[in-house]
Amino acid sequence: MKNIITLAFIFKILIIFPCTTFVIKSENDLVFGRNLDWVSENGIIVVNQRNQLKKSIVFSPDLPITWTSRFGSVTFNQFGKELPFGGINEKGLVIEIMVANAEYSDLDDRKAVNELQWIQYQLDNSSNLNDVIKNDELIRLSMISQELHFLVADKDGNVAVIEFKNGKMEVYKEDKLPFPVLENDVYEVSLKKYKNNKPCRFTTATDKVNNYSESQNISAIDYSFDILKDVALDGSWSIVYDIKNMTINFITKSNKKRKTIDLKTFNFSCNQETLIYDLKIDDEGEITDKFIQLTYKMNTTKMKDAMNKNRIMLPEEIKNLFYNYHETVKCNTN
Repeated sequence: MKNIITLAFIFKILIIFPCTTFVIKSENDLVFGRNLDWVSENGIIVVNQRNQLKKSIVFSPDLPITWTSRFGSVTFNQFGKELPFGGINEKGLVIEIMVANAEYSDLDDRKAVNELQWIQYQLDNSSNLNDVIKNDELIRLSMISQELHFLVADKDGNVAVIEFKNGKMEVYKEDKLPFPVLENDVYEVSLKKYKNNKPCRFTTATDKVNNYSESQNISAIDYSFDILKDVALDGSWSIVYDIKNMTINFITKSNKKRKTIDLKTFNFSCNQETLIYDLKIDDEGEITDKFIQLTYKMNTTKMKDAMNKNRIMLPEEIKNLFYNYHETVKCNTN
């Protein structure tokens, strides 16, 4: 089964998936910037509840893992609920993906999650960076479509690049992470380019992150959007997470008017209806109260658009598995 899925996704693998991420830390600021430069800006923002029972989507011989979410989160999703590109949970943990060369682990005793569910699993179960790293003992990332690496930050200001080399998780943090910036080269390659002053998005973003000062007459959020503008290629999504204040600011390619979400106002109880925000809506300013209830039709429409835009070809039975997956997620009151 897994070979069929891998072949079906081959058209997507041939597409370049450029992104840039970074973290700015100062005495009063902790912000995480993210550009998604991609073939489509379509998608939804999802409010994910805590205490939700879930089971990973993987294919034989991988074994799925079942878990109950400990924390609520808000995620940016192009392939429907439960399959995010990134997001922030109620504990202030942020994770975002970028495509880069990776060598995931071979089959072993751990249960498996696909690459997008790896993000949701971590946001569901991790309160900080150390939890994310520790979870590698429990779950194995099993690729369906893309080789990825991740930038992770938590509310305490801990930041790490997580990559997979020779079948093992490689963590760059503290002294191994001189610059909290990431693009689509593996981190060591980006560092070499920066030391050689090679023009690239990593070099541009790193210089600007290093030059930020609270004494400047600009907020960390505004400064982050300036960085994202400087390194944007297609500019599908530009997101700035204000981790200390638990807000999200974002713009899209077709709507440059900034929108803001306040995570503190959401009810993450599992008995609440799933709320989403359509990224194609033309809004401005505070949009927290503009989230609406997710429907099967809405979720499926977004997934179909993503598969078409990304040129993903799958057997109908596999498509239906993904379309129906979010409806298998239930409140776990035990």
